[in-house]
Amino acid sequence: MRRIGSNIRKKNSEGRSNRLTKNIIKYTMDEKPRNEYPRKIVSPPMASECCTDENRATIGSMREIEGFKFCYRICKECGHAVKYFYPAVESTSQAVRDYRSWKRYLTQ
Repeated sequence: MRRIGSNIRKKNSEGRSNRLTKNIIKYTMDEKPRNEYPRKIVSPPMASECCTDENRATIGSMREIEGFKFCYRICKECGHAVKYFYPAVESTSQAVRDYRSWKRYLTQ
């Protein structure tokens, strides 16, 4: 059974890559940290001393939205999760070029 309005969305991969993604990380102290990727990740709101790059595990695969590549990383000790954006080295995406020119403008 299809949802109402599901036929309106773009079906090709380009349409999917330009669609905004919702944040699946829920920061709360009320619940215990848990990983239910790709639906939801429950995380403490603040990072601890144990949250280093070496101690974080990459969850899922790398995704790309408008030229920005990211993945989710979770601390192995306390469960703190972040959306990690990879540094943009070379890209032909207009969004990346606009962002870089904006940053250059701000640093002047």
